[in-house]
Amino acid sequence: MSELAKCLEWLEEAYPDEIELYPRKCGDDILQLLPEPLREFYSLYDSGDFPFGHIFPPEEALNDPIAKQAFGDEWFQFGCDEYFTFWLCRTQPDELGLWFDPWDHDSETAPEPAFADLSSFLHFVEGDSDIPF
Repeated sequence: MSELAKCLEWLEEAYPDEIELYPRKCGDDILQLLPEPLREFYSLYDSGDFPFGHIFPPEEALNDPIAKQAFGDEWFQFGCDEYFTFWLCRTQPDELGLWFDPWDHDSETAPEPAFADLSSFLHFVEGDSDIPF
């Protein structure tokens, strides 16, 4: 079982009435347009609603003109929380192999990747350091 599968399984058990994972709708052609570390999620699911944020459907994320204008070709906005944080994935890893950043648009700083994989990112944004995965 992959780390992402373990993470999602734990989250579904921890929040049984608060998580909704929607079945995949996109084709392989859309998957290939997404940053590599998001492909595992999107190969199984179209989107997800969590008590701490949302993962957007891939077509919505790929075609968001505001995100494209704000982040250009370097970052891909794949979700957000209910407050001020955009969930970003680089289109290519940085020199340390990091891809993800929960970026607060009020921070007045540029996005900077802090996580190498989606499960670590979700662990962080969930905010519970005791997650057993």
